[in-house]
Amino acid sequence: MAIAEPLGTRRARQAVPLDSLLRAVRLDFTVLWEHLADPASGMDPALLVRKAGRVWTTVDEFAAHVQEHYLAEQLAIEQADADLQRHYLDRLFGTTRPTEAALERIAGALRVSTSDNFYVAAVSRDDGVVVRRRIRSTPRYGHVCFDYDMGHHSLFRWPTAESALGGLPQGVKDLFADMAVAPVARGLARVRDAAAAAREIMIDLPLDSSGVATLSDRWRSVTRHLLAGVGCDLGQIVFPYLEKCTDLERRKILETVAAYLDTGSLGDTGRLLECHRNTVLNRLNAFEKYTGLDVQRPYDAAAVIIALEWQGAEWQGARP
Repeated sequence: MAIAEPLGTRRARQAVPLDSLLRAVRLDFTVLWEHLADPASGMDPALLVRKAGRVWTTVDEFAAHVQEHYLAEQLAIEQADADLQRHYLDRLFGTTRPTEAALERIAGALRVSTSDNFYVAAVSRDDGVVVRRRIRSTPRYGHVCFDYDMGHHSLFRWPTAESALGGLPQGVKDLFADMAVAPVARGLARVRDAAAAAREIMIDLPLDSSGVATLSDRWRSVTRHLLAGVGCDLGQIVFPYLEKCTDLERRKILETVAAYLDTGSLGDTGRLLECHRNTVLNRLNAFEKYTGLDVQRPYDAAAVIIALEWQGAEWQGARP
Protein backbone atom coordinates (compact mmCIF):
# COMPACT_ATOMS: atom_id res chain seq x y z
CA MET A 1 0.00 0.00 0.00
CA ALA A 2 2.98 2.30 0.48
CA ILE A 3 3.44 2.57 -3.29
CA ALA A 4 -0.26 3.26 -4.04
CA GLU A 5 0.05 7.00 -3.34
CA PRO A 6 3.11 7.74 -5.49
CA LEU A 7 1.79 5.50 -8.27
CA GLY A 8 -1.64 7.18 -8.41
CA THR A 9 -0.11 10.65 -8.10
CA ARG A 10 2.52 10.06 -10.77
CA ARG A 11 0.09 8.60 -13.29
CA ALA A 12 -2.34 11.51 -12.76
CA ARG A 13 0.47 13.96 -13.49
CA GLN A 14 1.34 11.96 -16.61
CA ALA A 15 -2.34 12.17 -17.68
CA VAL A 16 -2.64 8.40 -17.97
CA PRO A 17 -6.37 7.58 -18.34
CA LEU A 18 -7.73 6.25 -15.07
CA ASP A 19 -9.44 3.25 -16.69
CA SER A 20 -6.19 2.21 -18.33
CA LEU A 21 -4.32 2.60 -15.05
CA LEU A 22 -6.82 0.48 -13.10
CA ARG A 23 -6.81 -2.25 -15.77
CA ALA A 24 -3.03 -2.36 -15.54
CA VAL A 25 -3.10 -2.51 -11.72
CA ARG A 26 -5.59 -5.38 -11.73
CA LEU A 27 -3.24 -7.36 -13.94
CA ASP A 28 -1.21 -7.68 -10.73
CA PHE A 29 -3.55 -10.51 -9.76
CA THR A 30 -2.41 -12.53 -12.78
CA VAL A 31 1.26 -11.80 -12.04
CA LEU A 32 0.92 -12.77 -8.36
CA TRP A 33 -1.15 -15.85 -9.10
CA GLU A 34 1.27 -17.18 -11.71
CA HIS A 35 4.15 -16.76 -9.25
CA LEU A 36 2.26 -18.41 -6.40
CA ALA A 37 1.10 -21.27 -8.63
CA ASP A 38 4.64 -21.98 -9.82
CA PRO A 39 5.63 -25.42 -8.48
CA ALA A 40 8.98 -23.97 -7.56
CA SER A 41 7.27 -21.75 -4.96
CA GLY A 42 6.39 -24.82 -2.90
CA MET A 43 2.85 -23.56 -2.32
CA ASP A 44 0.27 -26.10 -1.19
CA PRO A 45 -2.29 -26.24 -4.06
CA ALA A 46 -5.23 -26.66 -1.68
CA LEU A 47 -4.12 -23.71 0.42
CA LEU A 48 -3.63 -21.68 -2.74
CA VAL A 49 -7.21 -22.33 -3.85
CA ARG A 50 -8.58 -21.40 -0.39
CA LYS A 51 -6.62 -18.13 -0.36
CA ALA A 52 -7.44 -17.03 -3.95
CA GLY A 53 -10.03 -14.59 -2.63
CA ARG A 54 -7.47 -13.00 -0.31
CA VAL A 55 -5.09 -12.43 -3.20
CA TRP A 56 -7.82 -10.79 -5.27
CA THR A 57 -9.03 -8.65 -2.33
CA THR A 58 -5.48 -7.42 -1.75
CA VAL A 59 -5.12 -6.43 -5.42
CA ASP A 60 -8.56 -4.79 -5.41
CA GLU A 61 -7.80 -2.77 -2.26
CA PHE A 62 -4.53 -1.68 -3.81
CA ALA A 63 -6.38 -0.56 -6.96
CA ALA A 64 -8.85 1.41 -4.81
CA HIS A 65 -6.00 3.23 -3.05
CA VAL A 66 -4.33 4.00 -6.38
CA GLN A 67 -7.63 5.39 -7.68
CA GLU A 68 -8.12 7.49 -4.54
CA HIS A 69 -4.70 9.13 -4.86
CA TYR A 70 -5.07 9.50 -8.62
CA LEU A 71 -8.36 11.40 -8.24
CA ALA A 72 -6.98 13.56 -5.41
CA GLU A 73 -3.99 14.55 -7.54
CA GLN A 74 -6.19 15.12 -10.59
CA LEU A 75 -8.41 17.44 -8.54
CA ALA A 76 -5.33 19.30 -7.29
CA ILE A 77 -4.05 19.66 -10.86
CA GLU A 78 -7.42 20.93 -12.09
CA GLN A 79 -7.58 23.43 -9.24
CA ALA A 80 -4.06 24.63 -9.98
CA ASP A 81 -4.93 24.94 -13.68
CA ALA A 82 -8.12 26.84 -12.80
CA ASP A 83 -6.17 29.20 -10.53
CA LEU A 84 -3.55 29.76 -13.22
CA GLN A 85 -6.23 30.26 -15.87
CA ARG A 86 -8.05 32.73 -13.63
CA HIS A 87 -4.80 34.64 -13.06
CA TYR A 88 -4.13 35.04 -16.77
CA LEU A 89 -7.76 35.82 -17.57
CA ASP A 90 -7.59 38.53 -14.91
CA ARG A 91 -4.64 39.95 -16.80
CA LEU A 92 -6.49 39.71 -20.10
CA PHE A 93 -9.54 41.55 -18.72
CA GLY A 94 -7.73 43.86 -16.33
CA THR A 95 -8.03 47.64 -16.30
CA THR A 96 -4.94 47.94 -18.50
CA ARG A 97 -4.99 46.47 -22.00
CA PRO A 98 -2.22 43.82 -22.25
CA THR A 99 0.85 44.51 -24.38
CA GLU A 100 1.76 42.16 -27.23
CA ALA A 101 4.38 40.49 -25.03
CA ALA A 102 1.82 40.01 -22.25
CA LEU A 103 -0.66 38.55 -24.77
CA GLU A 104 1.94 36.00 -25.83
CA ARG A 105 2.41 34.92 -22.20
CA ILE A 106 -1.36 34.76 -21.65
CA ALA A 107 -1.83 32.69 -24.82
CA GLY A 108 0.94 30.32 -23.76
CA ALA A 109 -0.61 29.82 -20.32
CA LEU A 110 -4.05 29.18 -21.83
CA ARG A 111 -2.57 26.94 -24.53
CA VAL A 112 -4.06 28.94 -27.39
CA SER A 113 -2.56 31.11 -30.13
CA THR A 114 -2.76 34.90 -30.16
CA SER A 115 -3.95 34.61 -33.78
CA ASP A 116 -6.84 32.22 -33.00
CA ASN A 117 -10.43 33.29 -33.59
CA PHE A 118 -12.67 33.14 -30.51
CA TYR A 119 -16.36 32.94 -29.82
CA VAL A 120 -17.34 34.95 -26.75
CA ALA A 121 -20.66 34.35 -25.02
CA ALA A 122 -22.22 35.98 -21.95
CA VAL A 123 -24.61 33.94 -19.83
CA SER A 124 -26.55 34.88 -16.70
CA ARG A 125 -25.04 33.67 -13.44
CA ASP A 126 -27.76 31.05 -12.86
CA ASP A 127 -27.54 29.71 -16.40
CA GLY A 128 -23.73 29.79 -16.13
CA VAL A 129 -23.88 27.03 -13.50
CA VAL A 130 -25.87 24.86 -15.93
CA VAL A 131 -23.46 25.61 -18.78
CA ARG A 132 -20.42 24.64 -16.70
CA ARG A 133 -22.02 21.27 -15.91
CA ARG A 134 -22.74 20.65 -19.58
CA ILE A 135 -19.19 21.56 -20.57
CA ARG A 136 -17.72 19.23 -17.95
CA SER A 137 -19.86 16.39 -19.31
CA THR A 138 -18.79 17.14 -22.90
CA PRO A 139 -15.04 16.40 -23.05
CA ARG A 140 -14.51 17.77 -26.57
CA TYR A 141 -15.45 21.25 -25.32
CA GLY A 142 -14.18 21.05 -21.76
CA HIS A 143 -10.50 21.38 -22.66
CA VAL A 144 -10.92 24.45 -24.91
CA CYS A 145 -13.68 26.48 -23.24
CA PHE A 146 -12.68 29.14 -20.71
CA ASP A 147 -15.19 30.68 -18.32
CA TYR A 148 -14.84 33.89 -16.37
CA ASP A 149 -17.13 35.24 -13.64
CA MET A 150 -18.16 38.82 -14.37
CA GLY A 151 -20.47 39.30 -11.39
CA HIS A 152 -24.08 38.97 -12.45
CA HIS A 153 -23.12 36.93 -15.50
CA SER A 154 -20.37 34.67 -16.79
CA LEU A 155 -18.32 34.85 -19.96
CA PHE A 156 -17.42 31.75 -21.93
CA ARG A 157 -14.77 31.78 -24.65
CA TRP A 158 -13.51 29.08 -26.94
CA PRO A 159 -11.27 29.07 -30.03
CA THR A 160 -12.89 28.53 -33.40
CA ALA A 161 -11.79 28.11 -36.98
CA GLU A 162 -14.83 30.11 -38.05
CA SER A 163 -14.49 33.80 -38.92
CA ALA A 164 -18.21 34.64 -38.94
CA LEU A 165 -21.01 34.20 -36.46
CA GLY A 166 -23.01 32.13 -38.91
CA GLY A 167 -20.55 29.32 -38.31
CA LEU A 168 -21.60 28.84 -34.67
CA PRO A 169 -21.84 25.03 -34.42
CA GLN A 170 -25.17 23.60 -33.32
CA GLY A 171 -23.31 21.45 -30.82
CA VAL A 172 -21.97 24.57 -29.14
CA LYS A 173 -25.41 26.22 -29.11
CA ASP A 174 -26.78 23.13 -27.39
CA LEU A 175 -24.35 23.63 -24.50
CA PHE A 176 -26.01 26.89 -23.53
CA ALA A 177 -29.40 27.85 -22.14
CA ASP A 178 -29.79 31.56 -22.86
CA MET A 179 -26.71 33.38 -24.08
CA ALA A 180 -25.53 36.50 -25.84
CA VAL A 181 -22.82 35.93 -28.44
CA ALA A 182 -20.54 38.71 -29.65
CA PRO A 183 -19.09 38.84 -33.17
CA VAL A 184 -16.11 36.54 -33.55
CA ALA A 185 -12.96 37.98 -31.94
CA ARG A 186 -10.24 37.71 -34.56
CA GLY A 187 -7.21 37.26 -32.35
CA LEU A 188 -6.74 37.10 -28.59
CA ALA A 189 -6.21 40.88 -28.42
CA ARG A 190 -9.83 41.43 -29.50
CA VAL A 191 -11.37 39.13 -26.91
CA ARG A 192 -11.66 42.07 -24.47
CA ASP A 193 -13.77 44.03 -26.94
CA ALA A 194 -15.86 40.97 -27.80
CA ALA A 195 -16.44 40.38 -24.09
CA ALA A 196 -17.67 43.96 -23.70
CA ALA A 197 -20.02 43.47 -26.65
CA ALA A 198 -21.37 40.19 -25.27
CA ARG A 199 -21.92 41.85 -21.91
CA GLU A 200 -23.89 44.73 -23.45
CA ILE A 201 -26.03 42.33 -25.48
CA MET A 202 -26.65 40.27 -22.32
CA ILE A 203 -27.63 43.32 -20.26
CA ASP A 204 -30.00 44.46 -23.03
CA LEU A 205 -31.88 41.15 -23.25
CA PRO A 206 -35.50 41.13 -22.01
CA LEU A 207 -36.17 38.94 -18.96
CA ASP A 208 -38.29 36.50 -21.00
CA SER A 209 -35.69 36.02 -23.76
CA SER A 210 -34.48 32.56 -24.73
CA GLY A 211 -31.98 30.99 -27.08
CA VAL A 212 -28.99 32.69 -28.69
CA ALA A 213 -28.92 36.49 -29.02
CA THR A 214 -26.40 38.08 -31.38
CA LEU A 215 -25.37 41.60 -32.24
CA SER A 216 -27.25 41.20 -35.52
CA ASP A 217 -30.42 40.61 -33.50
CA ARG A 218 -29.91 43.23 -30.80
CA TRP A 219 -27.86 46.07 -32.31
CA ARG A 220 -30.82 48.46 -32.54
CA SER A 221 -31.85 48.03 -28.94
CA VAL A 222 -28.25 48.07 -27.65
CA THR A 223 -27.49 51.24 -29.61
CA ARG A 224 -30.64 52.94 -28.34
CA HIS A 225 -29.85 52.09 -24.72
CA LEU A 226 -26.23 53.23 -24.97
CA LEU A 227 -27.16 56.50 -26.68
CA ALA A 228 -29.98 57.16 -24.22
CA GLY A 229 -27.54 56.49 -21.39
CA VAL A 230 -25.53 59.55 -22.40
CA GLY A 231 -28.62 61.66 -23.11
CA CYS A 232 -28.70 61.04 -26.86
CA ASP A 233 -32.17 59.59 -27.40
CA LEU A 234 -32.67 59.49 -31.18
CA GLY A 235 -36.39 59.37 -30.56
CA GLN A 236 -36.11 63.11 -30.05
CA ILE A 237 -35.22 63.68 -33.70
CA VAL A 238 -38.49 62.09 -34.81
CA PHE A 239 -41.40 62.10 -32.39
CA PRO A 240 -41.54 65.73 -31.25
CA TYR A 241 -41.82 66.82 -34.90
CA LEU A 242 -44.75 64.47 -35.49
CA GLU A 243 -46.81 66.22 -32.80
CA LYS A 244 -47.96 68.53 -35.59
CA CYS A 245 -49.90 65.61 -37.12
CA THR A 246 -53.31 64.34 -36.16
CA ASP A 247 -53.28 61.07 -34.20
CA LEU A 248 -54.50 59.13 -37.25
CA GLU A 249 -51.98 60.72 -39.62
CA ARG A 250 -49.14 60.11 -37.16
CA ARG A 251 -50.11 56.46 -36.74
CA LYS A 252 -50.33 55.91 -40.51
CA ILE A 253 -46.98 57.60 -41.15
CA LEU A 254 -45.18 55.68 -38.42
CA GLU A 255 -46.57 52.29 -39.42
CA THR A 256 -45.60 52.97 -43.03
CA VAL A 257 -42.08 54.06 -42.09
CA ALA A 258 -41.66 51.01 -39.84
CA ALA A 259 -42.91 48.65 -42.55
CA TYR A 260 -40.68 50.25 -45.19
CA LEU A 261 -37.61 49.93 -42.96
CA ASP A 262 -38.46 46.25 -42.44
CA THR A 263 -38.96 45.48 -46.14
CA GLY A 264 -36.85 48.07 -47.97
CA SER A 265 -39.42 48.05 -50.77
CA LEU A 266 -42.27 50.42 -51.62
CA GLY A 267 -44.21 47.62 -53.29
CA ASP A 268 -43.76 45.16 -50.41
CA THR A 269 -44.72 47.85 -47.91
CA GLY A 270 -47.89 48.57 -49.89
CA ARG A 271 -48.83 44.89 -49.97
CA LEU A 272 -48.12 44.55 -46.25
CA LEU A 273 -50.28 47.55 -45.35
CA GLU A 274 -52.82 46.87 -48.12
CA CYS A 275 -52.47 50.25 -49.75
CA HIS A 276 -51.19 51.62 -53.08
CA ARG A 277 -47.50 52.16 -53.73
CA ASN A 278 -48.15 55.88 -54.21
CA THR A 279 -49.82 56.03 -50.80
CA VAL A 280 -46.67 54.56 -49.26
CA LEU A 281 -44.52 57.11 -51.07
CA ASN A 282 -46.80 59.96 -49.96
CA ARG A 283 -46.56 58.92 -46.33
CA LEU A 284 -42.75 58.64 -46.53
CA ASN A 285 -42.65 62.12 -48.07
CA ALA A 286 -44.86 63.39 -45.26
CA PHE A 287 -42.46 61.87 -42.72
CA GLU A 288 -39.58 63.70 -44.44
CA LYS A 289 -41.56 66.97 -44.46
CA TYR A 290 -42.18 66.81 -40.71
CA THR A 291 -38.81 65.42 -39.53
CA GLY A 292 -36.36 66.30 -42.31
CA LEU A 293 -35.36 62.59 -42.49
CA ASP A 294 -35.57 60.64 -45.75
CA VAL A 295 -35.79 56.92 -44.91
CA GLN A 296 -34.91 56.06 -48.51
CA ARG A 297 -31.44 57.44 -47.77
CA PRO A 298 -29.35 54.88 -45.78
CA TYR A 299 -27.81 57.45 -43.42
CA ASP A 300 -31.22 58.79 -42.36
CA ALA A 301 -32.75 55.30 -42.32
CA ALA A 302 -30.16 54.11 -39.76
CA ALA A 303 -31.05 57.00 -37.43
CA VAL A 304 -34.77 56.39 -37.81
CA ILE A 305 -34.36 52.66 -37.12
CA ILE A 306 -32.80 53.53 -33.76
CA ALA A 307 -35.40 56.22 -33.13
CA LEU A 308 -38.22 53.71 -33.62
CA GLU A 309 -36.74 51.59 -30.82
CA TRP A 310 -37.87 54.32 -28.44
CA GLN A 311 -40.11 52.78 -25.81
CA GLY A 312 -42.54 55.60 -25.08
CA ALA A 313 -45.97 54.09 -24.53
CA GLU A 314 -47.54 56.73 -26.78
CA TRP A 315 -45.85 55.13 -29.79
CA GLN A 316 -46.16 51.44 -28.93
CA GLY A 317 -48.99 50.94 -31.42
CA ALA A 318 -47.13 52.52 -34.30
CA ARG A 319 -45.47 49.38 -35.71
CA PRO A 320 -47.63 47.04 -37.76
